[in-house]
Amino acid sequence: MNKLLFLSVCGLWLLTGCVPPQNEIKEEGIEVEGMEVKDEEVNEAKKYYSFCREYYKNRMYDEAIKNCCHAIEDSASYVDAYVTLALTYRAKKDYVEMENIYKKLIEVAPIKGHYALGRLYSDKKEYDNALIEYNKALESDTSYVDALYGIGYVYEKMGKPEAAIKEYKRALKLAPENEGVRYSLGKAYISNKEYEKGIKELEILREAHLEDLDVRRALGDALLSIKKYEKAKKEFEYVAVHSPSDIGSRINLGKAYEGLKDYSGAAQSYKEAISIDTTNTSLYCHLVNFYVKLKKSTDAIKVLKVAKQIDPNNQILYCLAGDVQSDLGSIAFKSKNYSSAKSRYNKAVEEYKNALTGSESEWITYSQKAIKRAKIELKKIKEAEWWDRR
Repeated sequence: MNKLLFLSVCGLWLLTGCVPPQNEIKEEGIEVEGMEVKDEEVNEAKKYYSFCREYYKNRMYDEAIKNCCHAIEDSASYVDAYVTLALTYRAKKDYVEMENIYKKLIEVAPIKGHYALGRLYSDKKEYDNALIEYNKALESDTSYVDALYGIGYVYEKMGKPEAAIKEYKRALKLAPENEGVRYSLGKAYISNKEYEKGIKELEILREAHLEDLDVRRALGDALLSIKKYEKAKKEFEYVAVHSPSDIGSRINLGKAYEGLKDYSGAAQSYKEAISIDTTNTSLYCHLVNFYVKLKKSTDAIKVLKVAKQIDPNNQILYCLAGDVQSDLGSIAFKSKNYSSAKSRYNKAVEEYKNALTGSESEWITYSQKAIKRAKIELKKIKEAEWWDRR
């Protein structure tokens, strides 16, 4: 998402104090701007916390930790110092200490502490623990939008889009202007195959922010899923113009063109994707598969030759090559060109055998089945030759 939508997702801890906004220290769901300290505690705590922030900004993490600890010693209720201290431990990849700091923060600021701990557990994919902490935050503040959003996000990650939708709707009811929640709600609807509802939410955001490429990508994906190819094409065309290096949108634009039976446009989009990253063999696979569907075997073989030079051990490429040779064998067999048919099917078997040497079980299984089919066709050709000689 762009910066506007990102900020509206984040829980903003707007704490008044001495440090200018340009020196903010953030993580998703937490923003540090100033201080929560009693007047008599300000002087020393403020001094140490100011040092802490500067050290943090300059990646001098051990010094940042030392000064944050001094700030907390001088003011046990200094919320920002706890948060910055936890984020400093995160920067050092010391997640155990980060967790300990958030647990101490709960004693000082229960709602923020439980939320921060839930955010940490969510990042660590400890989703059950994350839900516990977010719900504890909600026990103290039932209108805490960030906790509702966090619960929705966790449910999404747990593969429970219906539960996520429920939480996002609760959050959006409390904060109808929160565009980040609306974006997530739209995506959750789409994950739950409620495409029209998801599209409606995303269209609201697109009209408000025509330049937001993430919204347009998500909207294009949803439209593509329900075969509204013309509308999907417009979204991906916009992204392609404003983000020329976006490979995924080029591929999806090609799919939209295919759906519209604009095969020239589809081929051009797939080729443009390849031109962005000529070493990415998965992009060649899209183009080959496209040519296979159109029965353009000669074009498919040319692309496969280039792709194999880039990645000679790619199982998918060998499977596609086998499919192309099988299609050519079928065409030759139907026209009773038995010699050509046998040659093509034998080449197909060799391509599939090459795929068997790879490590991906999915493509090994695919190749094994394809070899059996090719051998059945070779047997049919032999029988047809025998009958024709009689």
